[in-house]
Amino acid sequence: MSFDINVTLSKKAAAKLAAEKERIVVFASYYGDPKRSAEKRVNEIGQIDLTPQDEEVEIPGTAGHAHISGTKVDTKRLDWLAGPPEVNVNVASARKSSPDNLLSCDFIDGPLGDAQRKTVTLHCGLIEEHVDTKLKP
Repeated sequence: MSFDINVTLSKKAAAKLAAEKERIVVFASYYGDPKRSAEKRVNEIGQIDLTPQDEEVEIPGTAGHAHISGTKVDTKRLDWLAGPPEVNVNVASARKSSPDNLLSCDFIDGPLGDAQRKTVTLHCGLIEEHVDTKLKP
């Protein structure tokens, strides 16, 4: 259930995070489509949540590597899925210097197997830069 992410920053984002002594947090949640027999266990959008809460990995504000361990996945719930598990990954500033997120980042939302094939790079810029974020991998 584990995989690796590489976070990169625009020059402006790197400068802002350094000036603010801000860190970066990567959030991962696992989910899937239900088997017919598990339809009563779905969340509000009709999916099976595999994690009771997001896995959060904090990395330095200089960006870099984040290892998502998958240890929060409730493996018993895998039997409730009609297909393979999926994963959603988002990146934000850690909100140490400000109550607001400073970053707009690429994200992952799809089959876990795609994220496990190779390290995925998610690029971030400042929200004020209006960067085009991309669905990865």
